Amino acid sequence: MTVVRTPASAAPVRSRGSVPRELLVFAVIGVASTVLHLGGFVVLRTLLGTPQVANAVALLVAAVANTWANRRWTFGIRGREGVARHQLQGLLVLALTLAMTSGGLALLAHVAPDAPTWVETGVVAVTTVAATAVKYAAMRWWVFAPRGPQNSATTNPPTESSNSTAPVQSASS
Repeated sequence: MTVVRTPASAAPVRSRGSVPRELLVFAVIGVASTVLHLGGFVVLRTLLGTPQVANAVALLVAAVANTWANRRWTFGIRGREGVARHQLQGLLVLALTLAMTSGGLALLAHVAPDAPTWVETGVVAVTTVAATAVKYAAMRWWVFAPRGPQNSATTNPPTESSNSTAPVQSASS
């Protein structure tokens, strides 16, 4: 058997758990990310005076932190390999969330143009929750889906042919 080792910092190490465990960790990270997003939204909404820009900036910051945390703790991926790709794919998933939250804010602005910040925050929260199921599915089956061989730490190249010319003896002889 030949064992090929790569530097620990280069190769991703996966330690995937069960789906219920993933969902629990994903939910905890999601709550923390939502608090970061909504807190950032309130602060930026007050500073910038525009809900759309405040939402986009707060969501971007929360999404980068969320992708990092889910990569490490929900899906058990460690190492530097794939970090940039994961963040890029995470930003594409962010586009879905941004579209949903921005759409909710636009609808609210049309229905209630003078809605207070707490109502806007509620709309952002509800639309964020609505995007969560799609976000988990996208992260599990696209962003953090295993690629290539499942265990890249060891390889067992064939050293001999599996064809054998030795006679096979029957036990009934």
